[in-house]
Amino acid sequence: QENDNLKSVDQMLDNYNGQEAYEVLSKMERTSEVEWRLANAIYILTNDITDPKERLNKLSQGFELAKSSFEKDPTSADAAKQAAMLVGSLSESASNPLEQMKLGAQFKRYLDHTIALEPEPDMVVLHMRGRFSFKVASLGWMERTMACKILNSLPTCTYDDALKDFLAAEKIYPAVDTLLFIGKAYLGKGEMEKAREYLKRVAEEEGVDAVDEEAIAEAKKLLENL
Repeated sequence: QENDNLKSVDQMLDNYNGQEAYEVLSKMERTSEVEWRLANAIYILTNDITDPKERLNKLSQGFELAKSSFEKDPTSADAAKQAAMLVGSLSESASNPLEQMKLGAQFKRYLDHTIALEPEPDMVVLHMRGRFSFKVASLGWMERTMACKILNSLPTCTYDDALKDFLAAEKIYPAVDTLLFIGKAYLGKGEMEKAREYLKRVAEEEGVDAVDEEAIAEAKKLLENL
């Protein structure tokens, strides 16, 4: 019975019916399988919340569920992925840099777990870890030093770390924003020819949504200065 319920919940989640999935899951026993799905339903619901305080509360609630799910079953890539998605959103929403860095370190940890546990590489997760490495690699010397002091263990992320993940993600599917970040990582390394090659690919793309359009505009601007 539970398996049938979870199958129908997975369909709801695939179709972004967060509210419906949340209502069904709320009535079920809180197993690891139920908790990460609840976290996923909450994550979907937060995309429609405009009040920042309410959104933050919901993201925290979702993260606690995903964390609990992963503690119950440390072999669950799904639980690790939900924890990463939620703590990543919390990190982006954090108002002070110290909090952002602390949450960022947890984000990286859960992404590492997800990638280690997944039987097939996941483009989205690889892209997210690449973005994290890129962000840390782009910090100024002062910021990096401060971050290392705060965290004692800031992941040593370089442009090469970022590139490794972005290129692996590109192999699965060459998304416009992945191609843009490959170009930017090569720029960061000072490899101008490679950077130009990827940025040109982005500039010639046809965007399908606002995110693509933004990436294409950024690539064109970077090419002007190359």
